[in-house]
Amino acid sequence: MKKNGALFDVFVVSGFITGFFYGFLNPVYVSMVLARLDSRIVAAGCFMSSAFPVLIGAMLGNRKVFRRLFSILPAVMLAELAAALAAVIVAAFDLVAYYLVSMLIFGAFSSCVVYLLQKIKETRYRRSRAAFDRRCAMADGIGLLAGSVLSIIGVSLLRDTLAVAILGFLQTAVVYGCFLLLYRKAPERRGRRAAEEPHPCAPIMIPDALPCAA
Repeated sequence: MKKNGALFDVFVVSGFITGFFYGFLNPVYVSMVLARLDSRIVAAGCFMSSAFPVLIGAMLGNRKVFRRLFSILPAVMLAELAAALAAVIVAAFDLVAYYLVSMLIFGAFSSCVVYLLQKIKETRYRRSRAAFDRRCAMADGIGLLAGSVLSIIGVSLLRDTLAVAILGFLQTAVVYGCFLLLYRKAPERRGRRAAEEPHPCAPIMIPDALPCAA
């Protein structure tokens, strides 16, 4: 794998996986979960999924906090996986609780991981960053297209909320497994903090397949 990114770079592959799950599961998630919730509950979940990234981003503006959390990034990922597994269990009993827990996980944990991963991008892709971000955005789009096509033609065995939650958890596990392959403690660049790097999803804002996924 070339340092500045190649077709099968981990970030590119993980972008495809995320887009695929989003395109495949999101129509089912909307029809089976969101359609059954009160609008105020949905609004509360949206509030959590947007408020926590702002708070986490402000917190990571502190260089010491950023360094500390980056040094334990695998533990942060495992903590999100554990929380996502708990959300799967909750989904078997209470739809509202599952939705709110999922949005909490997405807002707090997923945003934290996305911000911390900027450190890896900062050290691996100092050159040709625009080209690399373009490949990532294209991989997101291709994955979204493939997942959407499968959803349109009805290739789905999903029949309940629990199945959606389980697949969302599996997506998180697969994507984070990819990220752990390239994780390393990257030295800090002088004159610029990793927290100041552009958001990795800037070219195309595609969230995880489910609020609890990555």
